[in-house]
Amino acid sequence: MRITIPTTVILTLAVASTVYAAPAAPTHQLEKRGWFTDKLKDLFTKAIKSLECGACVAALVGAKDISYLNKNWVLDAAAGMCTDFKVMPKDVCHGLVYSQGPVIVNALMQASLLSGDGKFMCHQILGACPSQGVQSGIVSFPKSKPANAVAPAHSGQTVDILHLSDWHVDDKYLPGAEADCNRPLCCRKYDDSPVTPKRKASSWGDYKCDSPVKLGEDLLKFVPKVANVSFSILTGDVPPHDVWLQNRESVIREEDAAYKTMAAGLSTNLYPTIGNHEAGPTNLFPTKATGGDIQWLYDSLADDWSRWLPADAVNSVKNYGAYTVSPAPGLRIISMNNNFCYTMNFYLYGKTKDYDPNGELKWLVAQLQAAEDAGERVSSSATRPTLLPSSSLVTPYTDINPGFRIYKVDTKSWNVFDAETYVADMNLAPSWDATGATPNWHLEYSARQAYGAYVPVAPTAPLSASWWHNVTSTFETNQQAFQNYWTFRGKSANRLPACTAANGCAKETICNLRAGKSSDACSEIHFSVKRDDEHGENMSAAAADPTGLHSLYKRADPKPWNKKLCGLGAQFNL
Repeated sequence: MRITIPTTVILTLAVASTVYAAPAAPTHQLEKRGWFTDKLKDLFTKAIKSLECGACVAALVGAKDISYLNKNWVLDAAAGMCTDFKVMPKDVCHGLVYSQGPVIVNALMQASLLSGDGKFMCHQILGACPSQGVQSGIVSFPKSKPANAVAPAHSGQTVDILHLSDWHVDDKYLPGAEADCNRPLCCRKYDDSPVTPKRKASSWGDYKCDSPVKLGEDLLKFVPKVANVSFSILTGDVPPHDVWLQNRESVIREEDAAYKTMAAGLSTNLYPTIGNHEAGPTNLFPTKATGGDIQWLYDSLADDWSRWLPADAVNSVKNYGAYTVSPAPGLRIISMNNNFCYTMNFYLYGKTKDYDPNGELKWLVAQLQAAEDAGERVSSSATRPTLLPSSSLVTPYTDINPGFRIYKVDTKSWNVFDAETYVADMNLAPSWDATGATPNWHLEYSARQAYGAYVPVAPTAPLSASWWHNVTSTFETNQQAFQNYWTFRGKSANRLPACTAANGCAKETICNLRAGKSSDACSEIHFSVKRDDEHGENMSAAAADPTGLHSLYKRADPKPWNKKLCGLGAQFNL
């Protein structure tokens, strides 16, 4: 699952150093540091009010300059501002800044900010500059496309494939803890947790929290009741959303425990993929060009996955964080590590001209060619596909029901004939505790039935790409069809923001359903700020902050649905 470090933290790191270039700076080291911090608040206030492209690039240049003088000044100032302006609690501010900040600062020092990198960074992270367009690299293919290629016929028989995504089981989940807390992840005990919670976490989970261990275990127990699974896929993200605490040790501990749980609960092979949360700190996957160590993760996952993968695939995980495997004759799964192309992988911003980090695309081409030569059908598995399949998310974080998906796949053509999504209604969790019941896992919908009602599909035909395109065309003309989709996208929790033609959400969503390239640019990046009191919200906080800086730090997203498209959101715009 994607996770966006709060833009306020990033902007603080970016603008923090331009103050030092101002005149009359003191000369004593401690005085310099104090002067720098004092001036920073005024600079930040001015910068966030304008957010013009030139001002953003200038701030990055200033940040780069001050970083050469003293990196810690930038980090210390950013952590202090995040806390002083009540962006988040102190422990979250410091955890994020001191884990993510050094990589951001190093990227600034490596980047050519006045040669396009600055505008690129300002656009990608803050939306402060126009898009620079997609600069395509050259990918070489060893052979030409086969002439007159013919797809294999369908066998008429299907197998069940289980799809899990975003496991995010929290081993620190505490029943009875505050479920409506002031941190990005609740249902845990924090130092300042109230004695009497506003809303107690049930033992089965909450919409503002990751899954307790027993929810994941119960899901796995239920699967055999509705499917005879041939094999399973997990498209990344095992650790919980406590991103300000994640490090190498916590990731390894959580991954080991999770895969033991899955191995105990699944009777067939699981083919996992690396997600952005697998890194510790979160999102940060260094490349050979940037420097940094991620080998520890590849080695740890190779060990965890060796219970399901053959030796050659395990060795590939150690080398690439990716692998290929054939679970059945005529089918090849390619598990990609596409975190090297993730917007919030800050290592990438120091080497923006590296079109194929770590040779991942070159490796992919080689695997595709080998599969083509062998006459195999290919299924690619990645943590950030073109459209994130939120219905497979195990976690209810945030505001969605936990669930999984079963694909009905032909045994010869390996085309998908149906996708069945199962969920449990998390709003009923307190009653499960009260009555001693277990989650009410049930079929939410069958894609073939739900959308086939609008775009008929022959019994012998798969759910092809052209059929799905016709479904999206129906969304443009049939409001009820689109609203059904929107309900399913939230996994029937009915907690997503409104998405209609009137507010622009429907058009943008349909565009993203069809998009396959960054250049499609369906969604603009926005960073807008409004005082809370303009909307009559949080007046007590504004009153307690006469400078207005706390209010300025509050991001007012003009497109609130963007926070919820994957069923996630809150402070991290997941």
